[in-house]
Parts: sequence; structure tokens; C-alpha cells
Amino acid sequence: MPRPRTISDEEILAAVTRVVGRTGPARLTLAAVAEEAGIAPATLVQRFGSKRALLLGLHQGDAQLVRDRLRASAGEQGPVLEALVAGLVALSEPVADPVAFSNHLALLHQDLSDPEFHAQARAHARAMREEIQALLGRAVAAGELRPVDVAQLAASVQTTYNGALITWAVHREAPLETWLRRELGALLAPWRPQTG
Repeated sequence: MPRPRTISDEEILAAVTRVVGRTGPARLTLAAVAEEAGIAPATLVQRFGSKRALLLGLHQGDAQLVRDRLRASAGEQGPVLEALVAGLVALSEPVADPVAFSNHLALLHQDLSDPEFHAQARAHARAMREEIQALLGRAVAAGELRPVDVAQLAASVQTTYNGALITWAVHREAPLETWLRRELGALLAPWRPQTG
């Protein structure tokens, strides 16, 4: 009878995220991940088999993580647009340091050049856009936004979010949360109902 797992795959993948933030994907080692997760390297190899499989495993849950984070924010009481921005800010937490952002951005190179990783990256991007669109639709229904093409606005929100991450890492003039809230607020402001 196999022994019960003392650490979940989700906890291991969270450790991978932290190690990638410190070292980048090229310098990531199974030994470093095992140490971060508090498990034996042999356990990590038994579960995932290789560094590539471990990094693919990290991406496999990304789409659901995006959905869960944005839905959790939307489930809280308060304005829908505030929940949307809070959810996007929460998604950015692992890269809230410019070095960590740079190291995670190195994963994008792999995502764009390797078909298996690219499929995961597309699923992540699609999940994000779908959840943003759903929240924008709720915001229109709640009167927080004027009638708008929510599919197009969702694409613009996603583009602004991704662009804001890069410009923040270059300029470093404010904390990432402040930068994101400002950029997303500026994008959404013209679509808010006129008051007075």
C-alpha cells in the first residue's frame, strides 16, 4: 500500500513558482525545488519525472488558477469593477518584485517557442480573458459601466494588465499594485457612467 502524500502537488507547484521567481527557469533545479518544498529530491522526481514535466505541471494549473482567483474576488461583496481589479492585482503577486518578474518573464520565451508550453500559455490567456469579460458583463448589468462591447473591453483590459506589468518593471516608480490600479482605472474610467 503506497504511503500517503505529505505535500500536495499544489504545494510543490507553489514552491516551483517561488524558485522561478528567484532563479528563473534556466537555473531552476529539482534539488532547489525539493528544498523549497521541504521534500526529498527523489520524491519530486517520482511525482514529476523531470524539470520539463515540473514546469509543464506548473502551467497546467494556470488557467484554473486564473479562474479561481478572479471568481474569488468577484464573490466578495462590493463593486464588480473593484473585484476585477483586486483579482488582477492578486494574480500579479508572485511577480511584484522586478527581479521575480524578470525571472517569470523568461518563462514566456519558453511558452512562445515550445508547442506544449504554448498550448498552456494560450489556455491561461483564454481563461483570463473569459473571466474578465464575465466580470465586465456583470459590471454593465450592475450599472457600473455604460453599455460597451464587453468582449473588446476585456481584450483591452488584458492587454493593459500585461503591458502594465512590463512598464512597471522598467520604470519602477511605484509598487506594482499602485501601478496596476492606476493603469486599469485609466482604461475603465471613460466607460463609467457620468455622474452629476
